[in-house]
Amino acid sequence: MRDREHYLFYTNKVIRPCDKCADFDETITLDCGESNHAVSVLRIKAGQQIQVADGCGAIYNCQCSDISKQSVSCKLIDIQYIPRIIPEVTLLIGLPDKEHFETIIEQATALGVSRIIPIAADHCRKPWWENSWTGLRLRFLSKMIVSMKQCLYPYIPRLDAPMRLREAVAECAGMLIVADQDGKCLSDAEILTHERISCLVGPPGGLSNGESAFLKSYTAIPVTTVRIASTRLRSELAATVMCSRIIAAHLC
Repeated sequence: MRDREHYLFYTNKVIRPCDKCADFDETITLDCGESNHAVSVLRIKAGQQIQVADGCGAIYNCQCSDISKQSVSCKLIDIQYIPRIIPEVTLLIGLPDKEHFETIIEQATALGVSRIIPIAADHCRKPWWENSWTGLRLRFLSKMIVSMKQCLYPYIPRLDAPMRLREAVAECAGMLIVADQDGKCLSDAEILTHERISCLVGPPGGLSNGESAFLKSYTAIPVTTVRIASTRLRSELAATVMCSRIIAAHLC
């Protein structure tokens, strides 16, 4: 395997400072899928060191001990706790088709989005999520895990169940930025004054007149309508552009 810093593995075991002993006498075991990838693709051997993330901000530096395609066990060496990207971004996204929604959650994970709230908007198309969301959550989680491992940022976004716009907006904090072709240009000054920002992208059919009117009348948090491109963007591209624009402003 190449330099271990190029790869992250995933575990659903979370270890916090109060949980570990002074000598880090902990064993982390990768599940069957992660173990098979580690052994069959990356060719790890006993004694090699790897990095394992829990999706909650911790990276565990481990040394492999027992190796098989079904189970890789590692001894914990130390733990790094990675701070969240600032601002913490919540993405409210009007639900597109399922495959496009999967693209959105993969790219949002890679960008460091903190939370994703799917919106069952008035103009959403066939409600593919009804009666099947519980079963789809595992598939969506696997997509986000893969994206987390590729981008080397050890956080998996919180993914809410679909909700209506009013309910979703009530979950927001900081300020709410709404993508709108007729909005104003988004300035860095607006972004840099907030450490928590929510951004809203409508479904492929756009927001309805009633939803737009509700946003204009909402006063619990600041709401600003912005234009993010000179052309009309598909929902999945608009979500990526908007989130990256907000996060990048704090990096400069």
